[in-house]
Amino acid sequence: PAPSAAAAAVARVSMSHLQRGLAKALAATGRWSRREANRMTADARVCVNGVQVSNPAARVRQSDRVTVDGELTPLEVAPPRLWRFHKPDGLITTASDPQGRPTVFASLPGWLPRVLSVGRLDLRSEGLLLLTNSGPLARMLELPSNAFERKYRALVCTGQERGVTGAMLRAMGDGFGAARVRIRMLVSQLAPERSLPVSPHL
Repeated sequence: PAPSAAAAAVARVSMSHLQRGLAKALAATGRWSRREANRMTADARVCVNGVQVSNPAARVRQSDRVTVDGELTPLEVAPPRLWRFHKPDGLITTASDPQGRPTVFASLPGWLPRVLSVGRLDLRSEGLLLLTNSGPLARMLELPSNAFERKYRALVCTGQERGVTGAMLRAMGDGFGAARVRIRMLVSQLAPERSLPVSPHL
């Protein structure tokens, strides 16, 4: 999204923290994920103003006194922030991978808080990946209904052995639908077709 649109989204999210569900409020502190906060609450490890609460959706305010396992946990919400990350080839956009492949989050510097990705890039893809410390902001930027414009530049290697020709790319110029989103491709320049090694990841 354009910088001005992203800034407006940050401002909208900043105004949404006046009152929220308990699990959301705990996750917003940056110490736990939403799933972890749900589990802690359901396990009766959380008290609000001295009363044990097991409903993750119970409404709380920032001024409420919340403890987790007896430890005072101020419901201070970190301001929503965005970071730009250049994802290299070979990293998978996930918090943990069952196959043990290197992940984006494991490669981040230690000074960053717990962050989420806005969308994801494939293992073999590289380029801009937005990171944020705010789940609501990530969701707002990802939802197609919010109509944030996205522009991508891609290099496509054409050739008969790849099954992709310049004519096919030109035919896509009018746009096509994918997952309820209309995608329009602007082909500004087509390089001559040439033979390159076939890669299943392109």
